[in-house]
Amino acid sequence: MLKVFLAEDEYVIRRGIKNNIDWTANGYEFCGEAGDGELAFSLVKELKPDILITDIRMPFMDGLELSRRVKEELPDTEIIILSGYEEFEYAKESIRIGVAQYLTKPISGDALLKELEGIKTRIISKRENEAASSGGKEFKDIFNKFSELSSSFEEVSKKYLESKSAEDIDLERMNIKQISKEKVRGFLRTGSMADVEKVVSDFFEELGEGALKSLLFRQYIIMDIYFSVADFVEGLGFDRNQVETFDPASGIMQSAEKTREYVTRLLKSAVELREQTSGNKYKEVLDAAISYIEEHYSDDELSLNLLASYVNVSPNHLSMIFSEHLGQTFIKYLTDCRMEHAKELIRCTGKKTGEIALSVGYKDPHYFSYLFKKTQGCTPTEYREGKSAEEA
Repeated sequence: MLKVFLAEDEYVIRRGIKNNIDWTANGYEFCGEAGDGELAFSLVKELKPDILITDIRMPFMDGLELSRRVKEELPDTEIIILSGYEEFEYAKESIRIGVAQYLTKPISGDALLKELEGIKTRIISKRENEAASSGGKEFKDIFNKFSELSSSFEEVSKKYLESKSAEDIDLERMNIKQISKEKVRGFLRTGSMADVEKVVSDFFEELGEGALKSLLFRQYIIMDIYFSVADFVEGLGFDRNQVETFDPASGIMQSAEKTREYVTRLLKSAVELREQTSGNKYKEVLDAAISYIEEHYSDDELSLNLLASYVNVSPNHLSMIFSEHLGQTFIKYLTDCRMEHAKELIRCTGKKTGEIALSVGYKDPHYFSYLFKKTQGCTPTEYREGKSAEEA
């Protein structure tokens, strides 16, 4: 039975991990826990666990320093780092230290257990090789017992060992700028749906095949892009659950191609949500513009530039919104609005034409009368007399 030790400073998370897995039934012994790195290190040296699960941010000694010291003291101890921080330097340093997995919080008990099973199979395989080379019957007996428990994880072991053979990638020569979240965020802000697959293809080509052979590095890429997309869609006002979640158990890290397909789906879903938002934003701008016109139609200074400044878009952009969504220009809409109010004043008040002109935004009564006749088919006086355009 493999011994597991947990280092996590957040009590609720530590309790959750400890209590949400049936350790004994799955072939593990939960041998200890600690709330900070220094205490964890002294206990790990004493208990010598097979697997250490540690948070990356803890008081007194962080998870990376703890992992480094544990690897120096107990090189055979496998380490899983838990982190809520999607920083490349953490993943990069984890690879250097020899960490087995770099997982993001929160993580479910089932997901963590699945990762543990892959590591358990690796430990068993290593012990088998040691037993075979030394001829030690005791090691063989232990391995056979573990093999009976973990035969269902043979495929997981194969994929995991294949990925570990590629962990000797040259991290210093990687172009980290190609992994910058700003590249992804820049595309999310302005890229089109038609460009998604080409952008993803170029992105992975620039990373290079050597880097993508690393399971841990593929995991980082997925994690980094997922958080960028999730933050972006939340910024649009959507729930991050509207994009495909980062679930290691779904097989998205099995190969570079699976990773590429997942990233493509992520970007497409984000662009689709952005386009939905774009349509909604046009409606919001248009509603605000119409409301402003209704309140300020009597202002003779009202213009496209003034209105554009109010709704915070360019005049050209606002003109396009009016044309596309109302089928008429801004000036046509404003004129119609003023004429409707003018007709109401002509029929319901005794105001003179000049007064009505001022009331609806025209300083020049002659120009008002000209526009009224042009748009209504009769003069203001004829309209007051009840004549229709045809009669006039």
